[in-house]
Amino acid sequence: MYLCTSMDRVTPKLGVPYKLKSLLLKGKAFLYTLAHLRDLFRIRKLRKHFTGIQLSPAELIKIIHAVQSFDPCRMLVFGLGNDSPFWCEINKHGRTVFLEDFKPWFQNITGRYPEIEAYAVSYPCNITQWKELLDQAHRLTIDLPDTVAGSSWDVILVDGPRGHKYSEEIPGRMSSIYMASRLAGKSSYVFVHDAQRTVEKVYAQRYLGQDRLIEQVSGRALLLVYRF
Repeated sequence: MYLCTSMDRVTPKLGVPYKLKSLLLKGKAFLYTLAHLRDLFRIRKLRKHFTGIQLSPAELIKIIHAVQSFDPCRMLVFGLGNDSPFWCEINKHGRTVFLEDFKPWFQNITGRYPEIEAYAVSYPCNITQWKELLDQAHRLTIDLPDTVAGSSWDVILVDGPRGHKYSEEIPGRMSSIYMASRLAGKSSYVFVHDAQRTVEKVYAQRYLGQDRLIEQVSGRALLLVYRF
């Protein structure tokens, strides 16, 4: 059973102020893209050199500019994939770390790109528990390596773990969003991808805070941008 059928009924009702802010933030993202067309074309060219990048150029440009605003940048990515070398290239003067729970995928990507700094992690809960865990932060904590937990991160991208099915075998992104709120440093950016989905939307609003939401970018999916 897929997530949308059983979960849309429990999505919080969004008032007029929230919807108006959402519309304004999407318009802001569109104008930002227009103002940086030259960078956008460069990103399109760079994107062609890396296979498997699912984020659109409009989504990528916001993350890239955030990374470039720090010198050097400490970037943490929840999720490991074909786009991992792309982020390492973008942040080649900084440190980029990836966290992945799906062991076959972790072995696949790290085997192909052994130079990537990546860690296998386990999530303490599954996506079917999302509603009961919303206000139980102590159950959302992930056991992370000291080199990750002991640092604050300038840019955090939440693009994992998987959250596409409503199944006890799928962890969902409750813990990664919560941990992003704990690992973000002063003036950090946190990006939450696939935020058109209920879990991402609700947990981002709960733990990252509506007051920190500065932009929404519509690409392949919905990307929320938070500033601490």
